[in-house]
Amino acid sequence: MITLTENALTVMNSALSQAAAQVEGFRIMVETGGCAGFKYVVGLESSAREGDAVVETDGVKVFVDLGSQ
Repeated sequence: MITLTENALTVMNSALSQAAAQVEGFRIMVETGGCAGFKYVVGLESSAREGDAVVETDGVKVFVDLGSQ
């Protein structure tokens, strides 16, 4: 489903370590909008939500909601 490269892991670990609030990982969502009719939204997330798919690579968690899977 989602593959994180070494460069992505480096950037994500840096963002997690600099976050002001308690965060557990990143949320990736697909929403309507943009030129092709869809856009990706990525942000820090404090925990998984019910129904999320959780992808973990080298300690970095990515949460994907059911509607975006």
